Amino acid sequence: MTLISDPTDTRAPPPSESTGSKIKKALGPIGVIGVVILKFIGKIKFILPILLKTGGSMVLMVGVYASIWGWKWAVGFVLLLLLHECGHLLVAKKFGLAVSAPMFIPFMGAFIALKEAPRNAWMEACVGIGGPILGSLAAAACHALGLALDYPLLIALAWTAYFLNLFNLTPVGMLDGGRIVTALSPWLWLPGFAALGWLAWTYPNFIVWILLFASLPRIFSLFRKRTAEEQRYYEVARPQRWLMAAMYFGLIGALVLGMQISHLQLMERVGTARQKYQQTFPQTE
Repeated sequence: MTLISDPTDTRAPPPSESTGSKIKKALGPIGVIGVVILKFIGKIKFILPILLKTGGSMVLMVGVYASIWGWKWAVGFVLLLLLHECGHLLVAKKFGLAVSAPMFIPFMGAFIALKEAPRNAWMEACVGIGGPILGSLAAAACHALGLALDYPLLIALAWTAYFLNLFNLTPVGMLDGGRIVTALSPWLWLPGFAALGWLAWTYPNFIVWILLFASLPRIFSLFRKRTAEEQRYYEVARPQRWLMAAMYFGLIGALVLGMQISHLQLMERVGTARQKYQQTFPQTE
């Protein structure tokens, strides 16, 4: 079939597409992909501080501890510390408090920084006990796994985590225990300060001394007259006070028991290993 042009058609031919429009059309899909990527990054930007700060400080701590005690112990120890701090983080987020990502400092431990103060003693106590509760559960899980696999390293890690969570429950200063007892009685800071002072004197350690001096402002605050606003801060309903006391002292008892059991189990395995060694390599006189 032959196409015949109509001589009476006066319509102008379509204009040719310019180079600039061709480039824009070609780059259009790339631009859409870029916008989608930027939106995705915007939605997950809260992960970046954890990846950069928490992840970097964790790697540093693992590297330092691995050079002393080996990478297996270092990785396990740092993960247990992370779970402890996540306990604080989860409770703080539950109350709507702004907090920083967990940070790790070799030989100092880990911490999260509250960017806004708790509104009352009950809130401070809840954030304080969140870390030891999750940290203790993580230690118990590590302990159970060590028994199931008959792997003494995991049992040793569990003992270490039991001890660290128990130490953090000392009712003084900015330790977790010092925050928890604000919902019970701030006067419990005094026996906590005395216990920490005895520890610093008997077993000198620069970390314990730092904690001791950092506790002084709160100790001094016990002996000055509180304002009406401060009085309201420490007002806690009786059921809440009893609940916090049960969790606090119950957790202390559970951690002491966990330390004792894991210690006996480790000693049992050490004795068994020593007997096997002596049987395999008997000493000749």
